[in-house]
Amino acid sequence: MIEKGKLVIQKAKSGRYTGTVWLGAKKMPLPSFYELTDDSYNGADCEVEREKGQIIKILVDGRELPRRPAKQQRDNSTWGRPEQDRHKQYSDFRRQKDTDTKGKSSEDNLRLFLPEDTLKFLPARIDNFGLLLNKAAKYDIEDKSFKFFKVDKKEKAGTLLIKADFSSIDFPALNARRDKALNGLGLLLERLELTPKWRFVVGLGQESVYETALTLHPVYGFPFIPGSAIKGLVRNTIISEVFAGDEKAAVADEGFRAIFGWTNYGTSKSHKGLVHFFDAYPAAAPKIVPDIINSHYAKYYQDTSGRIPPGDYYNPVPVFFLTVAGTEMIFYLGINPAANRAIAGGQFAGHDFLSTASKWLRYALSEYGIGAKTAVGYGYFASL
Repeated sequence: MIEKGKLVIQKAKSGRYTGTVWLGAKKMPLPSFYELTDDSYNGADCEVEREKGQIIKILVDGRELPRRPAKQQRDNSTWGRPEQDRHKQYSDFRRQKDTDTKGKSSEDNLRLFLPEDTLKFLPARIDNFGLLLNKAAKYDIEDKSFKFFKVDKKEKAGTLLIKADFSSIDFPALNARRDKALNGLGLLLERLELTPKWRFVVGLGQESVYETALTLHPVYGFPFIPGSAIKGLVRNTIISEVFAGDEKAAVADEGFRAIFGWTNYGTSKSHKGLVHFFDAYPAAAPKIVPDIINSHYAKYYQDTSGRIPPGDYYNPVPVFFLTVAGTEMIFYLGINPAANRAIAGGQFAGHDFLSTASKWLRYALSEYGIGAKTAVGYGYFASL
């Protein structure tokens, strides 16, 4: 039985670190077969496995606490070993299990897909969600697949195997520093704070061992919306709404070319856009919510012969993916003040470049949505 708990670690007078496990309102001592060298686990959420009331295993972020050297088990990681060794270790692991895991949670079968020497030098806890998701992928040795999500069939619910904890990031301070940096560029800025009506997912189709992905900041590991995606959305929206989908007519328009730039290959008339579209950051710690694509027509989509019909009698093939829910995002647009003049002609005549881009950004986010799966309600933001 797996229970959720919290660790409290403190240093004793002897210099050793001792611990307490809180299971709801119940307090239990940390088993003596665990050895802690610091208080890095203090306050950590954990998963506790008990047998006949006694704690037999404690996991933090999917990894067991370090055991004392005398009882330390050989690392279960198999990567980088000869094939026969991997099969042998897998067989040994299966023999150690008291009961068959068929139909039960496969969490005990999860292994970090990392080389042994890397595992030895990993810190006790990895706080960066981007590193946990993309660099410390979890592999199920029984199902032979990577997983970030588990389904409890008995409870008819699911939970993330990789904790999305952004509590160590001071988002107000980060955004204040960013605002100061952008203002220091000498640009005339337009700042928009918008909240998704439901959820959004940007970067779903990026390469990933999980088959689905989510765009995460390369340093901080939180979800964000790249400026290139924002610019592309606004550009496409204007082409569709103002120019009836005719891109040639759009690039012939003075205001459109000035805002977004224009590439005229083989000539010297190409130029970059006047308006800068910056990345959108969360205003506060984002909420990561798992979701599911449940395809009932996998065989139909995979068929290349054209003989298999799209019948609803095939077994569904669930694919899990991550979304961002209810998180206010901060958008920035910028332009050189000297360049922000009134547009002389075309569809946007009489309006300046920055206000035109800002107006259409609001419209695009509220009516077209950004990211993947906008056809089923993802990616739409409330327009204030």
